[in-house]
Amino acid sequence: MTKSLRSKDSLKTPIHKILENKDHRRLGVASLQVYEALRKQILDGDLAAGSRLGQRAIAEMMGSSNGPVITALRRLAHDGLITYVHGQGGTVNQFSEEQLVEWMVLRRALETEAARLAARRASPDDLDHLYGIIDRMTDIVRREAFDEADKADVELHVAIARLSRSPSLQEALDRCHVLELVRRRLMNSQLQRDFWELEVNHRKLVDAIASRDPDRAGQAMHAHLSRSS
Repeated sequence: MTKSLRSKDSLKTPIHKILENKDHRRLGVASLQVYEALRKQILDGDLAAGSRLGQRAIAEMMGSSNGPVITALRRLAHDGLITYVHGQGGTVNQFSEEQLVEWMVLRRALETEAARLAARRASPDDLDHLYGIIDRMTDIVRREAFDEADKADVELHVAIARLSRSPSLQEALDRCHVLELVRRRLMNSQLQRDFWELEVNHRKLVDAIASRDPDRAGQAMHAHLSRSS
């Protein structure tokens, strides 16, 4: 385990809270705290690929018993962030360029269907919520607040996934969105070029969902994610 492992008191950031889902309720309070602390450090790059996550060391660092740590490590393995070995702990996964491409292919397929379902199932209030996120994106671009762009982008895609009203699809996309944060960190310099079109591209997507035309919404999502890959 690297020296960068931090205690559970430093775990909260908005972008990671956006990605919370119903599965977190199953972890229990102690496991959730350990899970979120470790996940944040992995996604931020503080725990690099190959970092060892020993169960006893984490339990001591987090002020926890072994049970919640084991549960948290298993959840991180389910997310694809670590490889877990029973009785030993975990190792932060190394992500290849081929894996990053495969994640985007899977995400594009799932989100295209989510957009199609959202076009059918979103209420007027739901659409107002999506447009509210778009308005914040406009402000982010105006202020050149690049550090807020990822938060707004992920928030919009999570909101669209939830409007699918499909629990299985949402669960699959929750995992994709976690891995997308890894992809963005590893490809940060390339993705910065898309910042100035943040609001424009997403407004086109929400307009397509608001049209109530599933085909148009699905095509808009597919085109949007194809530009981002």
